Amino acid sequence: RLERLQRVVTKLQMESGLCEEQLNQADADIRLLAAGKAPQKAAEVERDLDKADAMIRVLFNDVQSLKDGRHPQGEQMYRRVYRLHERLVSIRTEYNLRLKSGAPVTAVTAGARRPEPDEAPLRYLQDLLAWVEENQRRVSSAEWGADLPTVETHLGAHRGLHRAIEEFRAKVERARADEVRPLGCWGPPSPGADELQLPTPPQNSSKSRLRHLESLHGFVSAATKELLWLSEREEEEVAFDWSHHNPAMAAKKESYS
Repeated sequence: RLERLQRVVTKLQMESGLCEEQLNQADADIRLLAAGKAPQKAAEVERDLDKADAMIRVLFNDVQSLKDGRHPQGEQMYRRVYRLHERLVSIRTEYNLRLKSGAPVTAVTAGARRPEPDEAPLRYLQDLLAWVEENQRRVSSAEWGADLPTVETHLGAHRGLHRAIEEFRAKVERARADEVRPLGCWGPPSPGADELQLPTPPQNSSKSRLRHLESLHGFVSAATKELLWLSEREEEEVAFDWSHHNPAMAAKKESYS
């Protein structure tokens, strides 16, 4: 079982590296597009982002198998894949809202059928919803830890997640500003625009978990110090010469009293 899980770790390390290269390429192409230097790169950007999206979905499945198998690198690999997913959402956000949905649209002639709405805002909304669902699941199913090192690990990991959730509000506000005119460049808002329900970041549950983790960390830290003290006293008692020939016996009796 351990060998199988270790093969999953090796696969994750290799494929997450490939995914990062895919995102780097998409990011570089978007910079060219933003500068107006390579308009033909648009199709490549969409292809790279879709490919990275598919890779990350597979990576999350592999990470889950590590966590189910309680592999010691499960949480570390999860954070690595999670950062890739965050970067994918960020890159796609920039592309969809600042480049793709802002591209010029040819005027509609009289009597001609209105073009289909640009799917970029809806695609972005789907990304936001997926992010919220994934992190709500992560907050709800996260473990607490049974000793000081694991509690500290969970606390550090959740502090990073909580910062990401706080920063996520800016993306939601950005989407809410574009909600009024999701088509970006022609005509009035579509009839369904006002019906779009933007996701709410799992802030309350994240704050609650952070508060409980900090409380748990304080308790476990204090309890660990007491346990260490008990352990030291135990070693001292076990090593003590309890024979009546020990000249320190009188002092020991005095200490016990």
